[in-house]
Amino acid sequence: MADARGGTLETPQHHIIKDTSETLSRFLQDEFRRAGYKRVHIVDQAPKPDAIEGKLPAVSVYLYQVSLDPEGTDGNVHSEMVQVSRDDGSIEEFRRQRRLWIRLDYLVSTWAQTPEDEQILLGLAIRAIMENPSMGRERLRGGSFEDWFKLNILLSTRLDEGTLARFWGSLNQPIRPAIQAWTAVPIVPEKLEPFRRVEERQLGFRDLNAPGSLETGPTAEDAARRATQPGDKSNR
Repeated sequence: MADARGGTLETPQHHIIKDTSETLSRFLQDEFRRAGYKRVHIVDQAPKPDAIEGKLPAVSVYLYQVSLDPEGTDGNVHSEMVQVSRDDGSIEEFRRQRRLWIRLDYLVSTWAQTPEDEQILLGLAIRAIMENPSMGRERLRGGSFEDWFKLNILLSTRLDEGTLARFWGSLNQPIRPAIQAWTAVPIVPEKLEPFRRVEERQLGFRDLNAPGSLETGPTAEDAARRATQPGDKSNR
């Protein structure tokens, strides 16, 4: 059965953060290899010496912050409609809580034998992200992405010195150059509620002199029956 995300169910949708990190890491590795740097290692752990040791040259792609994306939050929208294809070919409609967009911030740093080599790798990483601001579904790793989804990767403005100092200080490392890249992905609720469209409306008239009474107006069937009766003035 097709799932409510627009494709076949392959991977639970909440794996999307992990799949995004793997996509970004493999993307940079492919770009480095294409440029002739086939021995560069991609490290997705915190950039500490013990994670980098024995892997030089290396590029660290570290997810250091997860937050709500303010541009993807709409306080006026509470739910969305979902169409699910059944095995018999029929379409069933459901309602679910709206998706929540999450911003993922990555810190990309380079490690090599010399500062010159680190700067070369850093420049190549910047160029790769700049030339590939959007990746279609065919380039995304994992099965948690919807078929129509495109992953947009953007470079952020420079981090202030205080933020960098606190980050590297938390790792007991001296400040070193790094770039910040970010993207936004949706977390889609799994719970679905049955949804039925309005097929018929019925009008009711309340007698103001008797607030407790409710006079029911004619239904669509009553109107159709009266229209076919001979001598009915409403049909003339």
